Amino acid sequence: MYFKNFIKLFFLFFVWFLTNNSWSQIIPPTLTATGNQFYCPLEEINIVTDFNISNPDNVLISTIFIQISTGYINGEDLLKYIGTNSNITSQSFNSLEGKLVLDWAGIGVPNDSELIAAVKNVVFLNNSSTPSGIRTFSITIGQANYLPSTNHYYEYVSNIGITWQNAKVAAEGRNYYGLKGYLATITSPEEAQLSGEQAAGAGWIGGTDEGTEGVWKWATGPETGTIFWNGGINGTTPNFAFWNSNEPNNLGNEDYAHVTAPGVGISGSWNDLSNTGGTSGDYQPKGYIVEYGGTPGDPILNISASTLVSIAEISTTTPSSNCGTGTVNLAATASSGTILWFDSLSGGTKLWSGNSFTTPSISVTTTYYVLASADGLCETGKRTPVVASIHAIPTILPSMTLKNCDVDGIPDGFTDYNLNEANNIITFWDASLSVTFHLTPTDANNGINSINPSPFNNINAILNTVYARVENSFGCYSVSTVSLDVSTTTFPPGFNYEIENCDADNTIDGLFLFDFTDATQYFLAQLPPQNLSVHYYRNLIDAQLEQNEISQQNAYKSEMPFSQTLYVRIENDDNGDCFGIGEHLTLTVSPRPEFEVIPTAVVCLNSPPITLETFNAKGIYTYEWTDELNTVISTLSTASISSGGIYTVVATSSLNCESFPQTVSVTESIIATITIDDISISDASENNSITINTSNLGIGNYEFALDDKFNTYQDEPLFENVAAGIHTIYIQDKNDCGIAQIDISVIGFPKFFTPNNDGVNDTWQIKGVNSNFFQNLIIYIFDRYGKIVTKIDLKSEGWDGNLNGEALPSTDYWYSAQLTDLHGNIREKKGHFSLVRR
Repeated sequence: MYFKNFIKLFFLFFVWFLTNNSWSQIIPPTLTATGNQFYCPLEEINIVTDFNISNPDNVLISTIFIQISTGYINGEDLLKYIGTNSNITSQSFNSLEGKLVLDWAGIGVPNDSELIAAVKNVVFLNNSSTPSGIRTFSITIGQANYLPSTNHYYEYVSNIGITWQNAKVAAEGRNYYGLKGYLATITSPEEAQLSGEQAAGAGWIGGTDEGTEGVWKWATGPETGTIFWNGGINGTTPNFAFWNSNEPNNLGNEDYAHVTAPGVGISGSWNDLSNTGGTSGDYQPKGYIVEYGGTPGDPILNISASTLVSIAEISTTTPSSNCGTGTVNLAATASSGTILWFDSLSGGTKLWSGNSFTTPSISVTTTYYVLASADGLCETGKRTPVVASIHAIPTILPSMTLKNCDVDGIPDGFTDYNLNEANNIITFWDASLSVTFHLTPTDANNGINSINPSPFNNINAILNTVYARVENSFGCYSVSTVSLDVSTTTFPPGFNYEIENCDADNTIDGLFLFDFTDATQYFLAQLPPQNLSVHYYRNLIDAQLEQNEISQQNAYKSEMPFSQTLYVRIENDDNGDCFGIGEHLTLTVSPRPEFEVIPTAVVCLNSPPITLETFNAKGIYTYEWTDELNTVISTLSTASISSGGIYTVVATSSLNCESFPQTVSVTESIIATITIDDISISDASENNSITINTSNLGIGNYEFALDDKFNTYQDEPLFENVAAGIHTIYIQDKNDCGIAQIDISVIGFPKFFTPNNDGVNDTWQIKGVNSNFFQNLIIYIFDRYGKIVTKIDLKSEGWDGNLNGEALPSTDYWYSAQLTDLHGNIREKKGHFSLVRR
């Protein structure tokens, strides 16, 4: 029934889509839902707290599809309709797809309000007593699977034997409510599960390496051209891929991606096939998966809505211990909700509510159990153990007297002691206990300011008394009092008028445009008033012959650089008498100031201001420097700059000629700012790596080095194959604004050690750990039978392969390590290593 309804809806939306710019337009329905809730294990919960369908054009809706679109666990999760409306029928829950279908079964046109009420009567339940994660519910009026995180739809189309190439064409020919189809491109685990494991069948998806063998790209949809896998079986992904085990194996020119048939390896995963695939069986194509959404030009639809339920989970637990009988402070954190504490794994008594719990006084190691409760009332779900350990306080001799003789030749009652002589006596010969000596009881109790036990002169002791701190491998201690007992410009010749101009045009050539008006008036003023005129020539012959006269007296461009003398002819315009000819006009072009600047500069914001300088000046000038706002910042040949920008300098000569403006583009840079939060370390692996997040370093141009401040730097903020240990990252600004550095820890667990006292690998200890990075370290080492053979902490130099003084045999040993960083974050690691005796 819902397929027929789907066809009806598709036809209506297709008409709407094609007539989008016509006289009328069908408005598609809009689904809205609320109800993101917490889930209490083993209970039923409505998937929505409210749900509505806005349907202004009364588009026919007769089927609602509800699917667990993310987090679905087949066999545990279930959707169930609990309504009693006879006009609504619920199909059986499809456990493969995690989908429930509600159909209108009434007479006449389906009633939206009854469908709305039906959705409100759908509940979710999980049959596991210890469920986890988040379940997202997609509610839609179309049959295709809907994923809220992508806002895309996914449809499996059955077509046995279809080739990948034909499937690609077929998918691109499909349309879902106006959304264009394409072979699915899978970019996340949630998308992989919905389009693979929860699809109605297995089939082709849009990946291929037909272009370059081993370089898998998406060839369809918005992700066309995106590489998602490089290599073969052991290749790597730059984003996301979900190959089945030992895939892609390229058996028989297999260049196309296909969701693996059910029952073959990892459910919903991918394998590579040839264009045709197999002729039968699990590797014969059975169809293809079409994705709708994200294509340019797609309409905006709201035909789906979603809600979710979250299941509160314990995130971390913090066990603790006490030395001797007493209370122990335990802690735990949860993803959400309230933490409840119990005295047993099931049933039992609820002891406390909160992240921390102080036990009652206990004398033996006791296990407590924590549960993440969504509302503080839900007491079902997984309980996690948290151990409160009780360790014994060393049994020692509480006091003793260490006697020595005053044999230094000075009879003052002071002499040297070897305090170690008291160890065996205080510990009752227990070699597993460590002993340190202190001058005061407070230092002894705090484990600080230990003294050198040998030699120790009692002149440094208070009242001839020292205090021995006796500690076991658990850090439990006792203090013993040790008493030290000592025995004892027709004109006159040379007349000249000079016009001076600066070479202020666009070319520095010593030529300029002159206006002789003022010069003419000057010459006329020197003679009695009569009808005279002044004429100008380039040379004496022209002036004498009155040829080649300079006609444009108000716009003459000089023809000789910098200085040119013109002949002046003055005559009477009434009778033509010449009043004189001579070199009486000098045209002087004063040069523009010329100088140079370095056009670019860098200012380090972390350093003193820089000085912008002029140089190679061809004269003595005054200067004016301005910034981008035309504010004068200096009247010297230099300018002090403390910020980036475009700075302009103009020089003025003593003749008041200005230079061309010269600019200096100043770029800002700064020494890098680096914190441990900008560094990602992948350690305790075969390929330890360090990645630097450059987004917070600063505005500079940086390069990076590891452990070598003065030699090779690289542009890539990534170091691979890094040895375990403490390393220093150097970040150098390429503009010479300085080198920032930070120490980091790369943790490594040795695969073996050889305790043969050759100075190499004589002890086994975790690498890259010290008190600058970690506040606590506890490593337990076990033999093959699970027996603890030693414990290592931050103060320990490692395990020497002995137990109680006896050399343990060459074999594999196991470790359980717990590291607590300076922020209190706990990291746990388990593994094994070999003890090799040579």
